Amino acid sequence: MVKELWESQPDMRFFQLLDWIESEYSKQNDRFGQQHLFKRDSYQVEEPFSYIDLFYLEDEQLESFLKRFVEENKIRQVLEKGQAEKGSQYWLQQFVNNRQEDLNDLILMSSPSLLTFLDKERSIQWKSPLRETGYQEYRNEFLELESVRRGRRIELEKYWPRMGPQWDGYAAVAGKDGQKGFVLVEAKAHVKEMKSSIRAKDLDSRFLIESTMKETMEAMGSRAPIEIWQNRYYQFANRLAYLYILNEKMGIPTWLVLVNFLNDGTYIPTDSLKWVEHYQKVFSEMDIKAESNPLFDRIVTVFPKCH
Repeated sequence: MVKELWESQPDMRFFQLLDWIESEYSKQNDRFGQQHLFKRDSYQVEEPFSYIDLFYLEDEQLESFLKRFVEENKIRQVLEKGQAEKGSQYWLQQFVNNRQEDLNDLILMSSPSLLTFLDKERSIQWKSPLRETGYQEYRNEFLELESVRRGRRIELEKYWPRMGPQWDGYAAVAGKDGQKGFVLVEAKAHVKEMKSSIRAKDLDSRFLIESTMKETMEAMGSRAPIEIWQNRYYQFANRLAYLYILNEKMGIPTWLVLVNFLNDGTYIPTDSLKWVEHYQKVFSEMDIKAESNPLFDRIVTVFPKCH
């Protein structure tokens, strides 16, 4: 167990490792072994200092502690690995884990269709990115995490390749009469994040993507060239395709929430005017309008403030 702890902290020297273990044991066990003394400095002035002496600690107690400490250390490493430090990923993690009520209010105020779908508790149950799961993000497997949707992933793959897009976040929503649905999140902190093009190399995958994307465009009444969907705003386009697949093909009530953070001080600040102008351009070029578009009210845009 000591070896496993050391391998998780390879920059520590051996006696630094021992000092860390002793300090943690004492901290978690009512300061056991802590000694308080005085020492004289170069001017013979006495100064208080303390150290930890585990000379009398029984091996069984140490072993029991080490088992817990190893597991705690594993969890801590997972959390640190998945935690973002800047940009939209950082801010979405902050809102989902620390400010859920603020995020939920923004979403519900921006989506009458979701508000009327939800049961009287208006519950949005966030599943990702959660601190306790290391801020994990999901692809197609998000369907398998909900018991009522297990087995539907195979059906999904009739319309899109197996991997699918990686969602910045997702939540389960409970509707009236026992209906179950999803909120899928695409988060951005600056407008340049919207530009993207298709990367699939496999010919079968590209054919499936293009076929579903054309069907999505038709359902949304878009007459834009497919090159704009595939080679200019592909990331947004494939999210729209999933919105279409889940709602129209699979009958799962789903909302696509575009979370656009305002004035991100950790990376590239973007104000509300830039976001509005950007979305006007994107929706115009992709020819996405409310008219004859049954999914338009399932697209939700929110603009949380970064602070």
